[in-house]
Amino acid sequence: MDGGDANEPVDIRYDNARGRLEITWADGRESAYGYEFLRWRCPCAACAGEMGVPGQLAHVERLRPEQYQLRSIELVGNYALRPTWADGHDTGLYTFERLRALADSADAAVDDVQR
Repeated sequence: MDGGDANEPVDIRYDNARGRLEITWADGRESAYGYEFLRWRCPCAACAGEMGVPGQLAHVERLRPEQYQLRSIELVGNYALRPTWADGHDTGLYTFERLRALADSADAAVDDVQR
């Protein structure tokens, strides 16, 4: 590979059997994101909050399974992914830059689950 932009995915896969999103980046790195991990980090205003007001995820200790079961995922332009969760939530846009920044902690969380 030529190295490319580290924040550019060259392959995006979702694996519902394992409950994770897998991305191969232009620089060759591979990252795995558990669905529950992603839902806890939903960047939308309703989940994450806005203007100093906490979102709904700040008020719960656990997610219901339908909140982190992936129904589908779509590409938004050339910069983000938009998952649709089993509970119908679909307003979180996960930019590639954000996903790349989350890669280390996501990989660690996936490793913990696999042990």
